[in-house]
Amino acid sequence: MPNIVIAENGKIRSLDDVEFAEDIVKKRNQKDPWTVIDTLVRTWAKRSPDEVEAVMVNVSQYRETLTDKQFGQTTLGKDQERRFTLAFPRTLMLMIRTMYKAEELPFDKKFFAAFAKKYPAFRVAEKG
Repeated sequence: MPNIVIAENGKIRSLDDVEFAEDIVKKRNQKDPWTVIDTLVRTWAKRSPDEVEAVMVNVSQYRETLTDKQFGQTTLGKDQERRFTLAFPRTLMLMIRTMYKAEELPFDKKFFAAFAKKYPAFRVAEKG
């Protein structure tokens, strides 16, 4: 049975959740977002094994349907193609967004390229 902590706002939290939040805030204050993101990825994977498995199945299926596996090219329709580089779980995105607003850490091409390099399990295309 987890230790329960009642926060100042009256919400009930487990001791693990409180310690996790304190650790994340401490790491965020060190100014390296990848340290925070690494902790969030590991925590997401630990706490959501079913979602992790679903994402990995999706990545595998996406890879199978690519017309160009190296660059992640896929057919979107009769006359349109798109590039699919990585699968980014919504839950993980929301966890990151609770710590970094879009102005601080934009989810742009540079971010996704770095994310795919650091966490290749999420990468669909062979090449970033």
